[in-house]
Amino acid sequence: MQELKNLLEQEPTNIIKRISPDDVMYVPNGDAHYYAVGCSALKSVRLAMLAASKSDSIAILDFPCGHGRVLRTLKAAFPNAEITACDLERKAVDFCAEVFNAIPVYSDRNPDCIKIDRQFDLIWCGSLLTHLESKYWQGFLKFFYDHLTLGGIVVFSVHGRYVADCFNSGHNYGLPAHKVTAILNDYQRQGFGYQDYDGASNYGISVSSSAWVNSHLETIPNLRKLLYLEKGWDNHHDIVACERVSS
Repeated sequence: MQELKNLLEQEPTNIIKRISPDDVMYVPNGDAHYYAVGCSALKSVRLAMLAASKSDSIAILDFPCGHGRVLRTLKAAFPNAEITACDLERKAVDFCAEVFNAIPVYSDRNPDCIKIDRQFDLIWCGSLLTHLESKYWQGFLKFFYDHLTLGGIVVFSVHGRYVADCFNSGHNYGLPAHKVTAILNDYQRQGFGYQDYDGASNYGISVSSSAWVNSHLETIPNLRKLLYLEKGWDNHHDIVACERVSS
């Protein structure tokens, strides 16, 4: 068991360390945590691959990629993979293409308008659904399914009951008190709560129960849930992994 634990937590040695000055995920003097977030994502990916009996990946989509906080670790861990970087922020996509040799794709708020004409054996989606209202989830879950190869896996993050506990403990995630209350009330009532950031439209913070997430996954035939791991990413976001089991 110790050998398996060591394998899951092994950090690639060849991670590219160049960081964009525009990367809002990077905090000055915060190198250790910045790279740890990428390694935590990789551990989740490895757990999902283990559950799906997969040993490697050759076609990866990082969506949304940002400036490569996770992508750089995936590139190091899967050196033979062709990686596609997709994000709404075009400068971030361009950075990933230049520095990590990723295939650039500019995203869209409507998943039906994202111009990707290929499938992947691994999709990593960190911190997207955590910022979206429930009405947008189904479209992105279908996007994942449509862009997976047979046997391909998607690993995505959600805000689960830990984030609800954080709200209850006074952490407001940048929201005013009345919006925090609204999120928690909806979460308790229906398993999902969401509010926009002040000044934003259709972009904010969501909290979802595992049962609510499962109910939405069950509407997509042939997308088999592999695991649900509470606080699986950076000891904060819950991790969900699914496999496409039929065409």
